[in-house]
Amino acid sequence: MTASTIPPHEQSDNSGNTDNTESRAHTPPDWWDHHRPIASDEYSDMALMLGALSILTFWMFGLGILLGAAAIGTALAASRPDTPGRDLGDNTAGVVGILTGIAGIAFGAVFLTAALPHL
Repeated sequence: MTASTIPPHEQSDNSGNTDNTESRAHTPPDWWDHHRPIASDEYSDMALMLGALSILTFWMFGLGILLGAAAIGTALAASRPDTPGRDLGDNTAGVVGILTGIAGIAFGAVFLTAALPHL
């Protein structure tokens, strides 16, 4: 007899009840919590990622400028006093998010001014 390769939680229960396809109640995963507010460090990380994407996509005719503005906006949202989980000491990712957003806007503006006359 061979062992089943199907995980136990995906095996069907063939006890004669063919009408019920779902034998247990569906419970969402723990990270799927829509009632939890976004914390300050999550805003800072998002600002850092958007700023890095704005630098990487500066050549895409305005996308880098939009992502840079979004990076600055989320970094400023991270530094608001009413943001949950705000730590007054360490806001390095927020500052770097602002700087990378500014760099993405600058690179995008320089690219647009250089490329638009040649189109």
